[in-house]
Amino acid sequence: MIHTDDHHPHVLLIDDDQTLHLWAHRNLSETEFTLTSCFGGKEGIDAFMEYAPTIVIIDIEMPEMDGFATCAAIRSLPNGKNIPVVMMTVTEDAEKIAHAYASGATDFVVKPINWKVLTQRLRYMVKASRNIYKLEQSELRLTKAKKMAHLGYWEWQIDSNISYWSDEFYDMIGLRKEHFIPDNLSYKDYILEADKAYVVEQLQNVIKTKQPTTFECRVVTATSQQRFISQHIEPVEDHKGNLISLIGTVQDITERKEQENKIRHLAYYDEVTQLPNRVFFLKFLAKTLELSQRNNRNFAVLFLDLDGFKGVNDTYGHQAGDQLLLEISKRLTEGLRCSDLASRYFDHFDHKVDVARLGGDEFTILLNELTRPEDAATVAERIQRWITEPVALGDRLIHIGVSIGIAVYPYDGEDADTLLKNADIAMYHAKKLGKGNYQFFHEAMAIKAKKRLEMETYMHHAVAKNELRLHYQPVVDVTTGQLIGAEALLRWESPQLGFLPPNDFISLAEENGMINPFGEWAIRETCRQYQVWKQQGMGDLTIAINLSSLQFNQSSFVAMVAGIINEYEVNPAFLTFELTESMIMADTDNMLAKLNALKSLGVKLAIDDFGTGYSSLRYLNRFPLDSLKIDRSFVKELPVSADAVAIVSAILALAKALNLSTIAEGVETSQQNTFLQNTTCDAVQGFYFSKPMPVEEFQNYWLQQNNPVP
Repeated sequence: MIHTDDHHPHVLLIDDDQTLHLWAHRNLSETEFTLTSCFGGKEGIDAFMEYAPTIVIIDIEMPEMDGFATCAAIRSLPNGKNIPVVMMTVTEDAEKIAHAYASGATDFVVKPINWKVLTQRLRYMVKASRNIYKLEQSELRLTKAKKMAHLGYWEWQIDSNISYWSDEFYDMIGLRKEHFIPDNLSYKDYILEADKAYVVEQLQNVIKTKQPTTFECRVVTATSQQRFISQHIEPVEDHKGNLISLIGTVQDITERKEQENKIRHLAYYDEVTQLPNRVFFLKFLAKTLELSQRNNRNFAVLFLDLDGFKGVNDTYGHQAGDQLLLEISKRLTEGLRCSDLASRYFDHFDHKVDVARLGGDEFTILLNELTRPEDAATVAERIQRWITEPVALGDRLIHIGVSIGIAVYPYDGEDADTLLKNADIAMYHAKKLGKGNYQFFHEAMAIKAKKRLEMETYMHHAVAKNELRLHYQPVVDVTTGQLIGAEALLRWESPQLGFLPPNDFISLAEENGMINPFGEWAIRETCRQYQVWKQQGMGDLTIAINLSSLQFNQSSFVAMVAGIINEYEVNPAFLTFELTESMIMADTDNMLAKLNALKSLGVKLAIDDFGTGYSSLRYLNRFPLDSLKIDRSFVKELPVSADAVAIVSAILALAKALNLSTIAEGVETSQQNTFLQNTTCDAVQGFYFSKPMPVEEFQNYWLQQNNPVP
């Protein structure tokens, strides 16, 4: 055998005539062909499987296995389907020639062979075979690509009403060719009912305009599965411009749609509650505005903020907080859907958007086609009842409240941003009035909110620009009237807003976290000022500072205080921290550890506004306190009110039993002072002696007491 050369066409010659092989070798080897010779059918089949030749020449008349059987066997092999096969006959016998073609022959030649003519015929067959192979590979790649792209096509001959579907389109619809004959775009029967009118409209538009179109629709397969498809339809015209057919390419885009829906869900829905988020709500609000302006209708935006949610998060963790949010969202959606009053609000293009979570513990509700503002109030009252029902979180029952602000279109705003902002302002006003209620927006709220926003802007620079001040209110011995100390009270002298007392800005500072830098500044300034006063001979004074819960609960609070004391090298015994009853009762074990840590630094501790909170005497005895400050609300009624006398007397007796000193706040009259002088009270402070004073005035007050004018 002669081995093959991959760079030349490879001829496999199968013939039992050795002379023919010599002539073939002499004529074919001189050209571009490589030759393999075999002398029998079985040998030729084995060589075909081993060498995969380009073309095969087979003699019909051979012993054991003739040419017809050999040709048929080669055609049955995996790579023998399209290989050119030439069969040789001795005579042009019509019956044998027909038998040769039936066996799979491509061509035939008659012996004796004209090798020059045969060589040209072989060249042509090789070229044709290679083109067929390329075409098959191209079709194979196209078929695979269509399957990968879920792409099929159909054709409709309009005049003859003949339709053709590709195999891929049959697969897409879930049908088998042998069981279904398409006619007149019968795939319309598999279009989702809701999309049929749209699809027919698109087809009629192509027929009418003779312009191509692309659209998407949904189909229901033979197995009742819903799929998304994209169709591109091209009109086909004859030479006269008459429409003769439509050709459509169809792509299954279900997976793409599912991914788009997932992305859309992530972009427009809240992860915890699965409610629409702020982005989606604003889009829906804009659409509602457009419809309301066109139809001259009113609607309301309800802005909800949960009361006490931060406490749940801080106490039980964010997982419990998420469970609470999920339960609240269910109550809102289910409650509004079942509400007789609210049900009419939900005949809209997307019911899911009527309730949204903006973030944190904030929710919004949109009430469409509002007849009267009172209807929004009725919904708000129902929402409060739903939310205030206890929530079970594991083995705990959590009680939560809600504050609601209401803005009505067009009275409270004519664009989405204004309506949402004004509903937020109304909600904030509801919280300020004591939480757990609802408020409608009015213009005074907007003015107040604007001022609050300005204040917050300037507040962030107050410490850096040295705008904070401390005023000192004298604390005097109740018996002698001698100055023994002071309470340091924070003031803010803003160039833009003017001189601000604490009631104007402390609550805002607590909300936005600025109370922490403000509080640190106050402690630092008190220590610095005391160091100055000590050098001036005023070192026997004690100075009290009020602490907020947010400030005191910082993990670094004790270390911060120790650092300031060391920085100014002061005796910490002069410093008293005043805490409220509610602060120290919030978490008694942690609070006790922190109070003991402060006591170990050497500072004193007092309970401010005593009698207004919910102290437990059992815990009160455990805390390392130094003094109680009697709230001004009790002192105000002295000595006229018998109840006030009884309460103050009880507090003084309790303090004496616990070995605590006492200071009465808010002393404004001589009658109040005289009454307290006849009790066991130790010290007093109030306008009867002096209002809070700047540093210079306080120093003069001390000088007047210690250097009296004769």
